[in-house]
Amino acid sequence: MFYEVQETVRFLSSFMYGKIPRSRVKSFCGHLSCLLIEAIDEKQAVERFDLIVFADGQSDETIVQAARRAYVHLTELQECMNNELIIEISGGRVRALTPFSAQIVFPKTANFPHFQLRTH
Repeated sequence: MFYEVQETVRFLSSFMYGKIPRSRVKSFCGHLSCLLIEAIDEKQAVERFDLIVFADGQSDETIVQAARRAYVHLTELQECMNNELIIEISGGRVRALTPFSAQIVFPKTANFPHFQLRTH
């Protein structure tokens, strides 16, 4: 699930740039990538991993640890994110969920197989 983690981190960082110093955003992204891969590896039998970015004033422990390691205050991070944001990571797909919408983060476009019709 390397690509899914990469796209999740890229999506979350888009909320942070311009609001938090770039060096701390990059540090947060690096820590979050490592922590997400570890967390997903621990739950290999699970088909889907839900990352609570910010919901009801709380964040997933993975987010909290990445913020601490990057010296980003959790309140500062939460101010950048949408309230009630949950990221759903599954094999081949990443979705950003809020109470009012669901956005597909990855894949960007659907790759449909191309079929050729054979004529005799």
